[in-house]
Amino acid sequence: MHREINQIHRKLKMLHHAFEERRNRQLLQYNLTSSQMDVLFYLKFCEGEVHQRDIEKSFGLKNPTVTGILNRLEEKGFIVRKTRQEDKRFRLIELTEKSNRIVAEICEDVWRTDDRIYNCMSREERERFSELLDRILNSLSEL
Repeated sequence: MHREINQIHRKLKMLHHAFEERRNRQLLQYNLTSSQMDVLFYLKFCEGEVHQRDIEKSFGLKNPTVTGILNRLEEKGFIVRKTRQEDKRFRLIELTEKSNRIVAEICEDVWRTDDRIYNCMSREERERFSELLDRILNSLSEL
């Protein structure tokens, strides 16, 4: 049993590493880091207005860290920050057309990767695989 557990851990770590390497290679062509892309995805798929504090809470990051990420995204032309007339303390964060295009391209690649993974499985295996991943995540979150 002990060896089996270590094998699972090793394989999950290898999978994670493979996904991260693929993602980082892809993001390099857009001059983005993984953290910056996470924020762009958050902005793209979040409902309603987004403020810096929303990002801080969602990612569990401190203000200076998020400020740095947003500054770099703004410098690269991926976001704009707008001040509200009613309350100048809160700045809305919005995606630019450039980032909307890139997020769409990256989503397409993610879907192609998912398809590639799932194509080697039957429908029943895909469902079971998803259930097993959920169980693993749940068991780890209980620790």
